[in-house]
Amino acid sequence: MNIFDLHEAVLRDYRDFVRSFLLIADARARAFVDEAFDRETTFWPDPLVQVSPAYASGPTVDELLAEGLLVAETARIFRNKDGAPFLLYRHQEMAIRKVQRGESIVVTSGTGSGKTLCYFLPIFDNLLRQATRAPGTPALVVYPMNALVNSQHASLERLKAKYEERTGRRFPLTFAKYTGETPDDQREQMRTQPPQIVLTNYVMAELMLVRPEDESLLPRGGGALRFLVFDELHTYRGRQGADVAMLIRRLKERCASTNLVHVGTSATMAAHPQASPEERRQAVADFATRFFGHPFTADNIVEETLEPFTPGGPPSAEELKRRLAQGQGLTEDLEAFRRDPLVRWVEYEMGLEPLVEGGLRRRMPSSLKQTAARLAALVDAPQQICEQQLRQVFARGGDLVRKGGGRALAFKLHQFLGQGRTVYATLQGADRRAFSLEGQIQASQGRLFVPIKFCRHCGQDYYHVLRTADSFFPHPVGIASEDQEGKPGFLMLAPQEDWSEDLLPEEWRYPNGRLRPTWKERVPTPLWVFPGGSFSVTAVPGAQKMWWQGGGFYLCLSCGEFYTDREREFTKLATLSSEARSSATTVLATSLLRHAARTKAAQQKLLTFTDNRQDASLQAGHFNDFVQVGLLQAALYARCARGARCAPTK
Repeated sequence: MNIFDLHEAVLRDYRDFVRSFLLIADARARAFVDEAFDRETTFWPDPLVQVSPAYASGPTVDELLAEGLLVAETARIFRNKDGAPFLLYRHQEMAIRKVQRGESIVVTSGTGSGKTLCYFLPIFDNLLRQATRAPGTPALVVYPMNALVNSQHASLERLKAKYEERTGRRFPLTFAKYTGETPDDQREQMRTQPPQIVLTNYVMAELMLVRPEDESLLPRGGGALRFLVFDELHTYRGRQGADVAMLIRRLKERCASTNLVHVGTSATMAAHPQASPEERRQAVADFATRFFGHPFTADNIVEETLEPFTPGGPPSAEELKRRLAQGQGLTEDLEAFRRDPLVRWVEYEMGLEPLVEGGLRRRMPSSLKQTAARLAALVDAPQQICEQQLRQVFARGGDLVRKGGGRALAFKLHQFLGQGRTVYATLQGADRRAFSLEGQIQASQGRLFVPIKFCRHCGQDYYHVLRTADSFFPHPVGIASEDQEGKPGFLMLAPQEDWSEDLLPEEWRYPNGRLRPTWKERVPTPLWVFPGGSFSVTAVPGAQKMWWQGGGFYLCLSCGEFYTDREREFTKLATLSSEARSSATTVLATSLLRHAARTKAAQQKLLTFTDNRQDASLQAGHFNDFVQVGLLQAALYARCARGARCAPTK
């Protein structure tokens, strides 16, 4: 089993989950929706695949030490568990050299490229070189979220522990995190003895400026602050970006040294997709200049340097034709795998793009079907065969391990999931009306497409409309009725055995049969509606009889379920997008973990990002409730399946 099998299993679970929310009584409407779910791409597009390119290797910290760029203590800190020196990427080396020269930089490289080392290593080295310092904290590292603060602080703690275990000496630098979670005793200790490096978020950085008790960390005058680092620059947009930019200016005005080094990092900052390297760097430099209030040029921007895993460059079409014509399987030998023409083609077609001016950049992700179509056109082979070959390449590339660690052909699979679309239908009889999921209003021959919703109890469908003096119009999806012209309401096709007022609920009437005042204005009325939306109050040729409910949905004419004003429409009627985001996320998470354990295609680990801490807290609570309810239901089912009698509860 591989990652594609895992992906397909999860999508099947999600499809069943979404489909479970919808009960559709009309056979033609049900068949239309089922067909759309079977196509799958109607609700979620094909996954995008992107080969993760390798970063070009640079020197070790020992080589930089021999060059005189680092002091010996810095090289002793940045070592692996076995004592071997850190091997740097080329972009890390470039960043370190620039910061060592006192230049401000922005590092733009992919996830997992070691951006934190680009600033922590030169900051450590600079602090180790200067035994004496001005009062206050010389290095302030700001993250957009506490989770990142905690993660980086934990990384520094591990670095410190390994150093002390290896050398038997106390770690030569002091660092601490300062967030809303920091206990009072630790805050007091930081104020008494300011650490050399403070990891914080922009909200706490603001408070450190205004609270008198924190002035020892960022003292006025004296120029204590020598390094100012902002991680994840792309998160600072709009009003928040402007607020943080003003915070930076106040920080600098209060405590910056004359040669303050500004450092920013981001994985997703870029100009337009076809921009040249110079244009990309200049776009980032312009943003950094506005953000930090310090001049940046394209030379201050450090980009990732990529190198191919496969030798020989992209293969020719003839090489690929011969390779596919042989029908050979993929070797388990790493070197032979690297030289396989199909593997070389995959790396360049889905991972690396050679630039006209030299060098390489990442390819934009593409779906397997799109890539297989390009391969099929190139080698004149069936697309299905080409797609199977591509899947085999990724599966084998995920199994083989490089000598230095990591997968031979690491890749990312991106799956975008959206809520289901709204079903639209024309205003015609059940046996001839047309359906659509595209959201258009106009159909052929002057007909209207109108959104329909389904009774949650019986599946009867209702047109959601706006009524004017002589016509009906589709109610805009997702827009409140009070913002629209016309009276909102619902239309139902008259059934073969037509509805009548005799079928009104008994609760709507007094014992003597008269309608109660609360329900009198809510009794459905018959109308004859044309496909273009106009209507008549009497039967006319070419019009379809329908039942109209104005204002809101109070009564299902099919199953007899009725409602009051207190109940939301969401609880009465369903659409294809009825699944809640929290429930959808929980179902996806549990499906991923369950199938990962079954298929062994991935580790049982899941990391979820949300927009803010409130969303994270809500999702965590929802997930815990889901697990508890699931465990209780499983226990009850297992108990009953064994024939045990469940005692009634009081």
